[in-house]
Amino acid sequence: MTKCLNCYQRLSKEASFCANCGAKIVTQRITLKGITTEVAETIFGWDNKYFVTLRGLILKPHLVLKEYVCGIRKRYVHPFTFLVIGATLALFTFSFFLDNFIADLQAFNLQMIKGNNGVGIKNLDLDQVDHIQAEILKYFNIVTLLLIPIYSLFTFIIYRKTFNYAEHLIFNAYVQGTGFIIVLVFFYLSLATHPLVYIMATMALWFYHTYVFGKLYTLNIWASILNLLLFFIMFAVFIVMVITLVVLVALLIANLS
Repeated sequence: MTKCLNCYQRLSKEASFCANCGAKIVTQRITLKGITTEVAETIFGWDNKYFVTLRGLILKPHLVLKEYVCGIRKRYVHPFTFLVIGATLALFTFSFFLDNFIADLQAFNLQMIKGNNGVGIKNLDLDQVDHIQAEILKYFNIVTLLLIPIYSLFTFIIYRKTFNYAEHLIFNAYVQGTGFIIVLVFFYLSLATHPLVYIMATMALWFYHTYVFGKLYTLNIWASILNLLLFFIMFAVFIVMVITLVVLVALLIANLS
Protein backbone atom coordinates (compact mmCIF):
# COMPACT_ATOMS: atom_id res chain seq x y z
CA MET A 1 0.00 0.00 0.00
CA THR A 2 1.44 3.38 -1.07
CA LYS A 3 1.06 6.82 0.47
CA CYS A 4 -0.25 10.08 -0.91
CA LEU A 5 2.71 12.34 -1.66
CA ASN A 6 0.68 15.41 -0.61
CA CYS A 7 -0.79 14.40 2.77
CA TYR A 8 0.91 11.00 3.37
CA GLN A 9 -2.44 9.21 3.74
CA ARG A 10 -2.29 5.49 2.92
CA LEU A 11 -3.74 4.61 -0.48
CA SER A 12 -5.16 1.46 -2.00
CA LYS A 13 -3.68 0.20 -5.28
CA GLU A 14 -6.90 0.96 -7.17
CA ALA A 15 -7.15 4.58 -5.95
CA SER A 16 -7.05 7.34 -8.56
CA PHE A 17 -7.50 10.14 -6.02
CA CYS A 18 -6.58 10.51 -2.35
CA ALA A 19 -9.64 10.06 -0.13
CA ASN A 20 -8.16 12.44 2.43
CA CYS A 21 -6.99 15.49 0.43
CA GLY A 22 -8.53 14.79 -2.99
CA ALA A 23 -5.22 14.98 -4.85
CA LYS A 24 -4.89 13.04 -8.09
CA ILE A 25 -2.59 10.03 -7.81
CA VAL A 26 0.20 10.51 -10.35
CA THR A 27 2.29 7.46 -11.26
CA GLN A 28 3.64 8.50 -14.66
CA ARG A 29 6.48 10.87 -15.48
CA ILE A 30 5.78 14.31 -16.90
CA THR A 31 5.81 14.36 -20.71
CA LEU A 32 5.21 17.10 -23.27
CA LYS A 33 2.07 15.30 -24.46
CA GLY A 34 0.80 15.03 -20.90
CA ILE A 35 1.35 18.73 -20.25
CA THR A 36 -0.44 19.72 -23.47
CA THR A 37 -3.39 17.44 -22.73
CA GLU A 38 -3.75 18.64 -19.14
CA VAL A 39 -3.59 22.33 -20.09
CA ALA A 40 -6.16 21.83 -22.86
CA GLU A 41 -8.54 19.98 -20.54
CA THR A 42 -8.12 22.52 -17.75
CA ILE A 43 -8.58 25.64 -19.86
CA PHE A 44 -10.84 24.59 -22.70
CA GLY A 45 -12.80 21.67 -21.28
CA TRP A 46 -16.56 22.28 -21.14
CA ASP A 47 -16.56 20.78 -17.65
CA ASN A 48 -14.04 23.43 -16.59
CA LYS A 49 -15.34 25.33 -13.54
CA TYR A 50 -15.17 28.67 -15.34
CA PHE A 51 -17.27 27.46 -18.27
CA VAL A 52 -19.69 25.66 -15.95
CA THR A 53 -20.12 28.89 -13.99
CA LEU A 54 -20.47 31.03 -17.12
CA ARG A 55 -22.93 28.62 -18.69
CA GLY A 56 -25.02 28.62 -15.51
CA LEU A 57 -24.95 32.43 -15.26
CA ILE A 58 -26.23 32.71 -18.82
CA LEU A 59 -28.90 29.98 -18.74
CA LYS A 60 -29.97 29.91 -15.07
CA PRO A 61 -28.28 32.80 -13.24
CA HIS A 62 -30.72 32.80 -10.31
CA LEU A 63 -29.93 29.14 -9.65
CA VAL A 64 -26.16 29.76 -9.57
CA LEU A 65 -26.53 32.74 -7.21
CA LYS A 66 -28.90 30.96 -4.85
CA GLU A 67 -26.80 27.79 -4.77
CA TYR A 68 -23.61 29.70 -4.07
CA VAL A 69 -24.98 31.71 -1.13
CA CYS A 70 -26.64 28.55 0.23
CA GLY A 71 -23.29 26.75 0.32
CA ILE A 72 -23.22 24.78 -2.96
CA ARG A 73 -19.88 26.15 -4.15
CA LYS A 74 -17.61 23.33 -5.27
CA ARG A 75 -18.96 23.29 -8.84
CA TYR A 76 -18.54 27.06 -9.33
CA VAL A 77 -15.59 29.42 -9.66
CA HIS A 78 -15.31 31.84 -6.74
CA PRO A 79 -17.23 35.02 -7.71
CA PHE A 80 -14.25 37.35 -7.40
CA THR A 81 -12.01 34.94 -9.31
CA PHE A 82 -14.71 34.84 -11.99
CA LEU A 83 -14.77 38.64 -12.01
CA VAL A 84 -10.99 38.95 -12.28
CA ILE A 85 -10.87 36.43 -15.16
CA GLY A 86 -13.41 38.53 -17.06
CA ALA A 87 -11.49 41.74 -16.31
CA THR A 88 -8.24 40.11 -17.47
CA LEU A 89 -9.81 38.96 -20.73
CA ALA A 90 -11.12 42.50 -21.28
CA LEU A 91 -7.70 43.99 -20.52
CA PHE A 92 -6.02 41.60 -22.97
CA THR A 93 -8.58 42.30 -25.70
CA PHE A 94 -8.54 46.08 -25.42
CA SER A 95 -4.74 46.14 -25.18
CA PHE A 96 -4.33 44.31 -28.48
CA PHE A 97 -7.37 45.32 -30.54
CA LEU A 98 -8.37 48.79 -29.32
CA ASP A 99 -6.41 50.55 -32.07
CA ASN A 100 -8.21 48.48 -34.72
CA PHE A 101 -11.58 49.45 -33.26
CA ILE A 102 -10.70 53.16 -33.09
CA ALA A 103 -9.43 53.06 -36.68
CA ASP A 104 -12.73 51.54 -37.85
CA LEU A 105 -14.63 54.16 -35.84
CA GLN A 106 -12.62 57.00 -37.35
CA ALA A 107 -13.26 55.66 -40.83
CA PHE A 108 -16.98 55.53 -40.09
CA ASN A 109 -16.96 59.10 -38.74
CA LEU A 110 -15.23 60.34 -41.87
CA GLN A 111 -17.84 58.61 -44.02
CA MET A 112 -20.56 60.33 -42.00
CA ILE A 113 -18.95 63.72 -42.56
CA LYS A 114 -18.64 63.12 -46.30
CA GLY A 115 -22.20 61.82 -46.50
CA ASN A 116 -23.55 64.91 -44.78
CA ASN A 117 -21.12 67.25 -46.57
CA GLY A 118 -19.92 68.25 -43.12
CA VAL A 119 -23.29 69.83 -42.24
CA GLY A 120 -23.87 69.97 -38.49
CA ILE A 121 -20.73 68.07 -37.61
CA LYS A 122 -17.95 69.90 -39.40
CA ASN A 123 -16.92 71.69 -36.21
CA LEU A 124 -16.90 68.53 -34.15
CA ASP A 125 -13.46 67.52 -32.95
CA LEU A 126 -13.55 63.88 -34.02
CA ASP A 127 -10.06 63.22 -32.75
CA GLN A 128 -11.13 64.31 -29.28
CA VAL A 129 -14.26 62.15 -29.46
CA ASP A 130 -12.22 59.13 -30.54
CA HIS A 131 -9.73 59.78 -27.76
CA ILE A 132 -12.50 59.85 -25.15
CA GLN A 133 -13.99 56.61 -26.48
CA ALA A 134 -10.56 54.97 -26.43
CA GLU A 135 -9.98 56.04 -22.82
CA ILE A 136 -13.40 54.71 -21.78
CA LEU A 137 -12.65 51.31 -23.28
CA LYS A 138 -9.09 51.26 -21.92
CA TYR A 139 -10.20 51.78 -18.31
CA PHE A 140 -13.58 50.05 -18.56
CA ASN A 141 -12.48 46.98 -16.59
CA ILE A 142 -10.78 48.98 -13.82
CA VAL A 143 -13.77 51.29 -13.36
CA THR A 144 -16.13 48.32 -13.29
CA LEU A 145 -14.08 46.60 -10.58
CA LEU A 146 -14.03 49.77 -8.47
CA LEU A 147 -17.79 50.23 -8.82
CA ILE A 148 -18.72 46.72 -7.62
CA PRO A 149 -19.23 47.88 -3.97
CA ILE A 150 -21.38 50.78 -5.19
CA TYR A 151 -23.47 48.58 -7.48
CA SER A 152 -23.92 46.13 -4.60
CA LEU A 153 -25.09 48.90 -2.27
CA PHE A 154 -27.65 50.02 -4.86
CA THR A 155 -29.05 46.53 -5.45
CA PHE A 156 -29.10 45.87 -1.69
CA ILE A 157 -31.15 49.04 -1.12
CA ILE A 158 -33.46 48.50 -4.09
CA TYR A 159 -34.28 44.84 -3.48
CA ARG A 160 -33.90 44.97 0.34
CA LYS A 161 -35.31 41.61 1.37
CA THR A 162 -33.80 38.13 1.72
CA PHE A 163 -30.12 38.79 0.99
CA ASN A 164 -27.58 40.92 2.88
CA TYR A 165 -24.98 43.34 1.47
CA ALA A 166 -22.17 40.76 1.40
CA GLU A 167 -24.37 38.44 -0.66
CA HIS A 168 -25.12 41.29 -3.04
CA LEU A 169 -21.35 41.69 -3.49
CA ILE A 170 -21.32 38.06 -4.63
CA PHE A 171 -24.25 38.63 -6.99
CA ASN A 172 -22.71 41.71 -8.59
CA ALA A 173 -19.29 40.08 -8.94
CA TYR A 174 -20.91 37.28 -10.94
CA VAL A 175 -23.09 39.69 -12.94
CA GLN A 176 -20.21 41.99 -13.82
CA GLY A 177 -17.94 39.03 -14.58
CA THR A 178 -20.53 37.86 -17.11
CA GLY A 179 -20.88 41.46 -18.26
CA PHE A 180 -17.22 41.47 -19.30
CA ILE A 181 -17.89 38.49 -21.55
CA ILE A 182 -20.97 40.18 -23.04
CA VAL A 183 -18.92 43.30 -23.78
CA LEU A 184 -16.18 41.24 -25.39
CA VAL A 185 -18.67 39.41 -27.62
CA PHE A 186 -20.04 42.70 -28.95
CA PHE A 187 -16.55 44.17 -29.24
CA TYR A 188 -15.36 41.29 -31.43
CA LEU A 189 -18.59 41.47 -33.45
CA SER A 190 -17.99 45.19 -34.01
CA LEU A 191 -14.46 44.45 -35.24
CA ALA A 192 -15.82 41.85 -37.66
CA THR A 193 -18.81 43.90 -38.87
CA HIS A 194 -19.35 47.55 -37.94
CA PRO A 195 -18.11 49.71 -35.01
CA LEU A 196 -21.66 50.80 -34.11
CA VAL A 197 -22.49 47.19 -33.18
CA TYR A 198 -20.57 47.82 -29.97
CA ILE A 199 -23.27 50.28 -28.85
CA MET A 200 -25.59 47.30 -28.38
CA ALA A 201 -23.31 46.02 -25.61
CA THR A 202 -24.65 48.65 -23.19
CA MET A 203 -28.24 47.60 -23.85
CA ALA A 204 -27.28 43.94 -23.49
CA LEU A 205 -25.60 44.64 -20.14
CA TRP A 206 -28.64 46.36 -18.68
CA PHE A 207 -30.95 43.69 -20.06
CA TYR A 208 -28.82 41.00 -18.43
CA HIS A 209 -28.76 42.89 -15.11
CA THR A 210 -32.55 43.22 -15.17
CA TYR A 211 -32.96 39.58 -16.18
CA VAL A 212 -30.73 38.23 -13.39
CA PHE A 213 -32.30 40.17 -10.52
CA GLY A 214 -35.78 39.66 -11.96
CA LYS A 215 -35.26 35.89 -11.91
CA LEU A 216 -33.55 35.98 -8.52
CA TYR A 217 -36.44 37.84 -6.87
CA THR A 218 -39.19 36.36 -9.08
CA LEU A 219 -40.31 39.77 -10.40
CA ASN A 220 -42.58 40.51 -13.32
CA ILE A 221 -41.37 42.63 -16.21
CA TRP A 222 -42.82 45.90 -14.90
CA ALA A 223 -41.32 45.49 -11.43
CA SER A 224 -37.96 44.65 -13.03
CA ILE A 225 -38.08 47.78 -15.22
CA LEU A 226 -39.04 49.94 -12.22
CA ASN A 227 -36.11 48.61 -10.22
CA LEU A 228 -33.79 49.25 -13.15
CA LEU A 229 -35.00 52.86 -13.31
CA LEU A 230 -34.35 53.22 -9.58
CA PHE A 231 -30.84 51.88 -10.18
CA PHE A 232 -30.30 54.49 -12.92
CA ILE A 233 -31.51 57.28 -10.64
CA MET A 234 -29.27 56.20 -7.76
CA PHE A 235 -26.28 55.91 -10.10
CA ALA A 236 -26.98 59.38 -11.56
CA VAL A 237 -27.12 60.86 -8.05
CA PHE A 238 -23.85 59.10 -7.21
CA ILE A 239 -22.14 60.54 -10.31
CA VAL A 240 -23.37 64.07 -9.46
CA MET A 241 -22.05 63.68 -5.92
CA VAL A 242 -18.67 62.48 -7.17
CA ILE A 243 -18.36 65.36 -9.66
CA THR A 244 -19.39 67.87 -6.99
CA LEU A 245 -16.84 66.46 -4.57
CA VAL A 246 -14.07 66.60 -7.19
CA VAL A 247 -14.92 70.24 -8.01
CA LEU A 248 -14.97 71.23 -4.33
CA VAL A 249 -11.62 69.55 -3.71
CA ALA A 250 -10.13 71.25 -6.77
CA LEU A 251 -11.39 74.64 -5.60
CA LEU A 252 -10.03 74.02 -2.12
CA ILE A 253 -6.60 73.10 -3.47
CA ALA A 254 -6.63 76.15 -5.72
CA ASN A 255 -7.45 78.44 -2.78
CA LEU A 256 -4.75 76.89 -0.60
CA SER A 257 -2.14 77.34 -3.29
